[in-house]
Amino acid sequence: MKSLRTLLGVGTAVVARIFSAGVANADSSEDNSCSGGTIASGTYSSLTIRGHCSIPDGAVVTVRGNVKVQRDAQLNAITASTVRVDGNIWVGPGAMLGLGCSAALTVPPFPGGPVFCTGVSHDRVDGNITADRPLTLKIDGITVDGNIVSKGGGQAVTGPGASTCEERPGALNFPIKDNTIEGNVVISGWQGCWIGFIRNVQRGNTVLVHNMTGDADSTEIVTNTIRGNLVCKGNSPAPQIGDSMGMKNTVSGHKIGQCAGL
Repeated sequence: MKSLRTLLGVGTAVVARIFSAGVANADSSEDNSCSGGTIASGTYSSLTIRGHCSIPDGAVVTVRGNVKVQRDAQLNAITASTVRVDGNIWVGPGAMLGLGCSAALTVPPFPGGPVFCTGVSHDRVDGNITADRPLTLKIDGITVDGNIVSKGGGQAVTGPGASTCEERPGALNFPIKDNTIEGNVVISGWQGCWIGFIRNVQRGNTVLVHNMTGDADSTEIVTNTIRGNLVCKGNSPAPQIGDSMGMKNTVSGHKIGQCAGL
């Protein structure tokens, strides 16, 4: 059996490799920008999000290159739309990415947004989704041919009632649900209210380390089918089934650390 240190090394190597590629790809000279409002149906060579932008229900958006969500910007595509990204998605510090809708996302997608996503999207990312200290990611019911890597970010939850922080207006949640992921998933160092990795089908390794959330029912890692290993370390609270009504994960490799019993 591979040691936890070895598997965490795999996760660290993935982070380093994908972050290096993301930084390089973010400097494309071909650039279509959105500084606010809706993004119309069409084919774009690349796309840079500079403000608060959304893709409405029914839209069909194809990006031949990369998508960059800049610092503190927001892309809300939690809609019944079709989004195809041939390259990578890069999410900057303090930024939000919401992508996909399987009619199963039951937490508010963005502060002040609707409680449920309705309908079904048909979204695909051929490359990687890479986030450097994002405010949050909400990825629901899409296909990712590469890796999902998120490092740091969010906001710490403190003060009275932190154990029920999901009831707070604007509570930060980090759902990765109902996706098909061909590569690895590494989520490390995020802080917020609730984080969940639920009902995903994945070929690579899943590594969740040092995520700190304020809700006692957080860190729900359930009902996933993972061809690689499932590695969890230093998360608070520890990964659990919670009230998700989910099942234990089907893992072809090893369940390591805090996820050994899941």
